[in-house]
Amino acid sequence: MNKDMQSFLLLGVLATYCLPVWAKKQNITVKGVTMCDNMPMQNVHVELYEHDILDPNDLLSETHTNSSGEFNVFGEEDEMGTIEPFVRLTHDCKVSKPGCQRIGNYIVPKDKIDGVYDMSSVALDVVVHGEKEKC
Repeated sequence: MNKDMQSFLLLGVLATYCLPVWAKKQNITVKGVTMCDNMPMQNVHVELYEHDILDPNDLLSETHTNSSGEFNVFGEEDEMGTIEPFVRLTHDCKVSKPGCQRIGNYIVPKDKIDGVYDMSSVALDVVVHGEKEKC
């Protein structure tokens, strides 16, 4: 085994065992009420993710809104830097045709980490930046 390969393997071993020691557990609670045309929307799929740059985003928690459109999700993650949570809402409010679903991501403000982010009333009939529709 040459020196470059040995260095690479050593770096991998150190990263595997040392990085978790430097990581800090952080959490977020997100709550809100989903609305469509000013009416509570039930059964909206709510996913709480933590954004990662080098690997796939981490799903921290998921739920569905209740009959009043309310949701509450909690998640936590060990991360070296500050976590970058976001909420993904999947619903059928104002879709282009029956059977389609709209998928929108909502960023959680950094100052809400280790606390509660109350999204209050989320108007699903308003298209958010980067939103997609899947049919």
